[in-house]
Amino acid sequence: MLIACRGEMKPDPGRNEYGNPNAGYPAEELYVGRYNRALKLAAGALTDPSLILIASARHGLVPLRRPLHPYNVTIGDDRAVSARTLAHDAADHGLDDADVLFLGDQEYAALLRPIVPHLFTPLLSDDCGQYELVGGDDALREAWWSEAALLRSDHGDTF
Repeated sequence: MLIACRGEMKPDPGRNEYGNPNAGYPAEELYVGRYNRALKLAAGALTDPSLILIASARHGLVPLRRPLHPYNVTIGDDRAVSARTLAHDAADHGLDDADVLFLGDQEYAALLRPIVPHLFTPLLSDDCGQYELVGGDDALREAWWSEAALLRSDHGDTF
């Protein structure tokens, strides 16, 4: 399960009394805007949190518990994650042999599709309301995962 990141983040955690940077926030806590909250809630309704990765423009595919510091990078920026790094991350997380659902916008989907050609994108939207409706709909969850499985079987091994 992949979700996009976008927009508002928690503030920089600052430095400790020795001048060293404080630990970052777990990725699931760093992104705090309504859009990100809606994506996390929808993803949590669709699968176990341990199977959710955040597609970060700066850091690639990030598990929810990975500590991160706030950053100001978007797709297309010079410091944005490269396609090569994303491909490496996808392989490390076993996405070549997994049913993969993506919740997020078209920009992230376009970046991910060449790397995970069997990516199922049931909602490519900036509309938080659409994602907020996903929770609790068992029939929708089953239909989406069935479609993701079909796409994976159609593509076979891609890495």
